[in-house]
Amino acid sequence: MDRAIYRPLLLTIVASVLVAGRSAAEDDPLREQALKLNQVTGISAMNSRLRELVKDEAGTKKLLAVAAKMLKDEKPNPLNYNACMILAKAAQTQKDSDTALVFYRACAQEATKIGSASKIIDVFEGMVNLYLTTKKYDEAIQASQEFLSIEVEDMDSPINLAKPLFMEKLIFATSKKGKFDEALKMTENLIEKDQGGWYFVRLKAELQRDADKFADAADTYLEAIERLKKSKKLDEDEQKVYSKEMRYVLSGVYVDMKQIDKASEQLEILMKDDPENPTFLNDLGFIWADHDMKFDEAEKLIRKAIEKDREQRKKLEDLTPEEDQDSSAYLDSLGWVLFKKKDYKEAKKFLIDATKLKGGKHIEIYDHLADTHMALGEKADAIKVWKEALEFKDLSKREEERRKSIEKKVAEAEKK
Repeated sequence: MDRAIYRPLLLTIVASVLVAGRSAAEDDPLREQALKLNQVTGISAMNSRLRELVKDEAGTKKLLAVAAKMLKDEKPNPLNYNACMILAKAAQTQKDSDTALVFYRACAQEATKIGSASKIIDVFEGMVNLYLTTKKYDEAIQASQEFLSIEVEDMDSPINLAKPLFMEKLIFATSKKGKFDEALKMTENLIEKDQGGWYFVRLKAELQRDADKFADAADTYLEAIERLKKSKKLDEDEQKVYSKEMRYVLSGVYVDMKQIDKASEQLEILMKDDPENPTFLNDLGFIWADHDMKFDEAEKLIRKAIEKDREQRKKLEDLTPEEDQDSSAYLDSLGWVLFKKKDYKEAKKFLIDATKLKGGKHIEIYDHLADTHMALGEKADAIKVWKEALEFKDLSKREEERRKSIEKKVAEAEKK
């Protein structure tokens, strides 16, 4: 072989060996980091460790790759249930569904091995939720059916008590797959068997709302709330929790129907029982502003929501500076009401701040900011923000409608 050719080839081979050795060395600390997750016990400690992983996005991505390889290459499984559950949820936050499923499956094996009903429930719930969020409805149906097929003689066992939840997920996945009538029929059968119960009536309302049958959904939610009041299976506090949840969703259904007075009425009912709830304060203020109503009152409510949210955060222990931030939704609401009041400069400040926060990468917030740029005569900035908004994916039906509206705004702005 010619030396001129041989020498570069030899150097390439040596370099490759060195790189491979360096990669293996780099993997060692990550392997140890993964193994240390075996020692994390208790829900609080697991959630704390998960939060740390979520913050270190790049580092966690490397950790997940190494840990997944460990599961593939090492027998017996070197990672226990807690370690796999933490990693599954970490992968889920990174929207890496394939890797998350690897860890969920490992969790399922460990949970079955130790015979823990609560762990089996957690694994299946995590898997089904992952399938639903990634729109893998066939897989969600299959996993739900698998859980429902688990036979336990004791009717009061955790597995049997959790079956209504998985029946709900099965029905929801069936509806999402486009089989609304089939899902509705399954729900009606459950309502009939439940004899006056409220739980599956609420599920029927959810299905109707998801199918854009808003008037039917509103009536069904009201029926579910009335049935809940008569329930003898729940104490008063539990009834309040579920009633509050349904009324809050019902307020959104009325917004979908453009019946703002009825939406306001539901939020005002909620605020009588919980007058300092930031969510209720913000939502009422926002829908008023968004529908050109009661601007001054709306601004007061939204500012109060931000204030109460800050007060609540101060009471939380171990809150990091990154977590101690205002809600992007609340800042967007404040920016929007100020826009409606034609205070564009002030509105722009809050809307820009909203886009910088967690949750701020949202098509509606960007649309509001672009509208504000246009109102200030900043056409180039407006078009830039709108085009960034059009890059967002995984949009809801309502957000898809906003996307179409933004496309028209961009076309019109570029003509001017």
